[in-house]
Order: sequence, then structure tokens, then C-alpha cells
Amino acid sequence: MSESARRDATTGDERDEDVATAEESDAGTTADKRTADETTAVEKQTMDEWFTGVADEYADRTLALVRRDAGDEVAFEERTFGDHYERAAEVASALSSSGVEPGDRVGIRADTCYEWSVVDVAAYLAGVVLVPVFPDFSPDQATYVVEDAGIDALFVEDDPARQVADAVDAVYRLDDLPRGNPDDLPDLNAAPDDVATIIYTSGTTGDPKGCAITHRNLLAGTEMIATRLPVEASDVGTCFLPLSHVFQRVGTYLFWDAGASAAYMHPDDIKSELRAVEPSVLITVPRVYRRIYDRLQNRIAGMSGAKRRLLDWADGVAHEYGEELSGGGTPGPLLRVKHALADRLVFSKLRSELGLTNVRHAITGAASIDADLLHFFWGMGVPLCEVYGATETTGPVASNYPDHFRAGTVGQPIGDGEVRLADDGEILYRGPNVMDRYWGDEQATAESLTDGWYHTGDIGEFDDEEFLQIVDRKKRIAVLDTGKTVAPTRIESVLTRSRYIGDAMAVADGRKFVTALVQPNFEALADFADEQGLDADPTRDDEGTPVAVSEDLLQDGAVRNLYEEEIEEANESLAESETVGDFRLISREFSVEKGELTPTLKKRQSEIEERFAEKIGAMYEGT
Repeated sequence: MSESARRDATTGDERDEDVATAEESDAGTTADKRTADETTAVEKQTMDEWFTGVADEYADRTLALVRRDAGDEVAFEERTFGDHYERAAEVASALSSSGVEPGDRVGIRADTCYEWSVVDVAAYLAGVVLVPVFPDFSPDQATYVVEDAGIDALFVEDDPARQVADAVDAVYRLDDLPRGNPDDLPDLNAAPDDVATIIYTSGTTGDPKGCAITHRNLLAGTEMIATRLPVEASDVGTCFLPLSHVFQRVGTYLFWDAGASAAYMHPDDIKSELRAVEPSVLITVPRVYRRIYDRLQNRIAGMSGAKRRLLDWADGVAHEYGEELSGGGTPGPLLRVKHALADRLVFSKLRSELGLTNVRHAITGAASIDADLLHFFWGMGVPLCEVYGATETTGPVASNYPDHFRAGTVGQPIGDGEVRLADDGEILYRGPNVMDRYWGDEQATAESLTDGWYHTGDIGEFDDEEFLQIVDRKKRIAVLDTGKTVAPTRIESVLTRSRYIGDAMAVADGRKFVTALVQPNFEALADFADEQGLDADPTRDDEGTPVAVSEDLLQDGAVRNLYEEEIEEANESLAESETVGDFRLISREFSVEKGELTPTLKKRQSEIEERFAEKIGAMYEGT
């Protein structure tokens, strides 16, 4: 939190043993425990008090970098903390004048942009509860959230569907935010344990549930991640993931708390914007890192001669160096020499090309990331740390340290958080950042929260240093008809190491053997088709990246043989019960719009199995 608040923080190193229940195993960890009455100064604050404090402390510092219209040039302009407070106070005053009262719910349905954060702070200053409504939600889903939360007013990027607009009293556009007198703010009597925001989970089954998150939760989550990944006032962090999700939102608070800047970027132009901003803190998801790596591999594959040999060699050095660093190891003298040479010839140029030259911290979360990918980025000089958490925990539960990480794990529990494993391996978590409840859903609350312990729904394991490894979602663990248990996520992770595989979904539960629906890396597949003299003719997105191909191409013998070889290679890294016995290629990406992915890009297994039932059935015919 602010420097004065951090100095007031009290920590200890006690293990709380008296809360174990019959369902919990002895495996677990507690770090930096405090007694119940030793709350930090910041945990006694509310979000309006916190932001008023940082805005006063850093009034003239840059809070945001915002893309400005400069033709073909990529250019950003600055917004100070003082500017942001003033603008948010105007919106807060306008809301209060319109009849919205403290404790009322106000929604926002928009992609990430600077104005999103203006409304965010305005909600705190007005004492209202901000409820993000995912832009990807259908009108029916959006209406459900609006009605379930009891939203009175809705901020939007684009005019909403009629049924959504009819469900609220007022609609405000972000490009025409209301203005009031910034000195005329309501007198608030909020408490740290009052609900500050309701964030609906984009669950893989059923209607979304609203996580009622308090002021204390938000500030504790921000403070906890700051202890693991310290940010400085001179830092510039990225902001292009959805602010509707807790990961980016708390990440933005992390920047502001230190007096640092958030650069508001657009995912469709992220390559050029990263080069323009050259951030020092990068917050994104595994899919972005995977695409960076896959595109590098595609470029290497298109080269020949000395240049290809150099890049292949550097790629190997990066993986070897990163693997040595994993777990706190020290690369040997010869490897350090090779790495220094590779950095001078290749990695430094690659970092510059990607806009990653200044990165001190790179954070990945919201989904698992393959250890091999982590090794590569550490080896090329991008210190990538995996963070584990959930909406229900207001973000962080565990993370790796920048100077002590173990690839293939999500690190160690953070700060005041306690992690234990139930008898069936489910991860249980208790800490100051655990939500208050599911909004209006007592049954779901009772099922997920027991004596303050949140049941994450993830199966985990601890290693000898209490680094936490996520095995899979509890409900995704599959049991073959042989009785063998397999973790589909692990199988999918191994499959996607292939440069020709963009994504995959393993099918196994109740089956004789594992099969997979394989989504090609369409860019790599298009290159392969060109080499073979095949007519790929892929569908491309706005950036020109292939995102779909014809079914005819997928049935070609050369293409089929290519993927058979890739599956066979992946099977060498899998246990016998996990090996993929058959597969089918799909001609397009899994889609949020089609209901196959959640807004956070998690697979909806049942929807995908239903949509591709014919392909799946063909793999088990005659078995």
C-alpha cells in the first residue's frame, strides 16, 4: 500500500494449527501470519480513503498513459493522479445528484480503457458498489447480472441491447461521462467490511455467481501481491486484460499504490503499443506468452542456413538457462558464457522487438502455463512469475518470487494467506482477501465457504519446499473405465508444446482411453500447407493472423500425418494412462461467442463435447 501504510504493517511467522478440520490433511502452509487484531493500517481503510490518500501523495505523478489519436503513429498522453481524482469526483458527484445513494449498485459493461478506471474510482467516491458486466455476455446473460445484482445505472462503451437498457434506470456512455461538482461529494460512512464491488464469475457451468468483495478484500489483495512483486514509483505497468476481472483490476491498484503508471492498451494493437510504451511490469495471461513463442518458432521454421542455426541454438540456450534457474539453481560457467553470447546476438534484439527491454516483472495468471514456456522466457531475460488466485480470493493466493521460482508450480502462499489440502487434494484457502459471500446465494456460499476457508475447486500438491502445484480442476479430473484417474489439463499442456497445436481439449471421463480435440496453430499449419503445395486459404483476423481453415485441408493426408507425429511425440511425455489414443482436428478456434470458452478463456467441457459430439463419437466407434 502507500509507504506509510506499509511501514505500519505487522507480520509474524506463526502457523495456525487449531483450525484443521476432519476433511483437511496435514499438508499445507501458512506464511507471515498475524493475530486477528493485528490488522494493518491499510486494512482499516476503505477504497475511497485509500485512493484519496494516494492521489494526494502522488498528485503530480503520472497515473495513466492513454493512447491518443496520432494517425499512424503510436503515441500516448499522460494523466496524473490529480487529474484522475478530479475526473472521478465529477462522475461521483453526478451520480449522487441523480439520486444514486451509497450502497446502491452501479454497473459497467465495457472493454478495458482509461474511462473504465475513472468510473471505478468514481464508484468508490460515491459509495456505490460497482458491478462489472462482461462485454462478452449475451443480452440474456447481461440482463441476468443486472437483475441479480439490482443494478440501478449502467455505464457502457456501446449502446446496450434493449432488454439490458430496460432493466436499469439510467445508461451512461463512457465517451460522454456525466459531470458534477467535484467538491460536492456525499458524506460516506463506509466500513472496511462493507461490499465494495460485486464481480460475477464466468463459471464453466450454470449461471454466473456474484462474488461480493469488500474494501478490506481489495486492499488486502493489493498489499499481498505487492509483498511478492514490489513495484516502484518509476514503473510503468500494462493494462490491457479485462478490468471486468479481478486480475487486471487489482494489478492496476498495485501500480497506483506505489505511485506508478498504468498504460492502457488495446489487445488488437498490443505489439506496436508495447514497443511504444516499453513497460517495466507486464501483466498478461499464458495465451499471450504462448503466441509470442509460437510466432518465434514459426519465424525460425521459415529460415535456413546460418541464421536458422543461430536461432535454434539460442532457443536451446534459453530453455537450458531457464531450467537451471528454476528452483533457485545457478547456471554453470560454460552455460553463463553461452547465455551472454546468445543475449548479445539474439535475446536483446528480441526483447527490443517485442517492447520488453525494460521488463522487471512479468506476471501470468488466470490459467496454467507450461513449465517449458517459463524456462524460455526466463532464459531470454523476461522474469516471468506465475500467480495463482480466483475471483473469490480477490486475486492472489500464491505466486513465485522473481528471485526464487519453480516452473510447473504456482509458487508459495502469499503473506497472510493460509493454504491447506483437503483429504481429496482440494486446495482450501483462508486469508483477508477471501470474499464476503456470493451475492444473494446462501446455498452457494455455504458450499464454498466453511469457517472462513474457501474451497477453490482445484486439486493441488505441495513439493518439498511448499511450492504449490495445480493438478487440475476438481470437476475436470477424469476417471477412465479402467479406474485410472487422469488430469486433462496436464495432457492439454503437453499437447500444446507443439508449435502446430494452438489448443486442445482432452476427452477421457468414463471412456476406455484418452482422446483429444486438437485446435491447430493455424499460422504454423498455413506455413506447412504452403511448403506442401496445399491450398490453405485460411480465414484471417484483423491483424492478418490465420484463425480458421477448411475441413478439406484438415483431411489431407500430409496434414493428418503431421499431427499424428506431433501426438506421438507428446505421448512420450505422458504416462501410459494419459496417452492420447486418437484425435480429431477442428477447423476454427474455440470461441467465447459460441459458448465454448468463458470470458476468462476457460474451456466449457460440456459445451465443447456437445458441439463436437460427432467427432468425439467417431474416435470411440467400435471400442
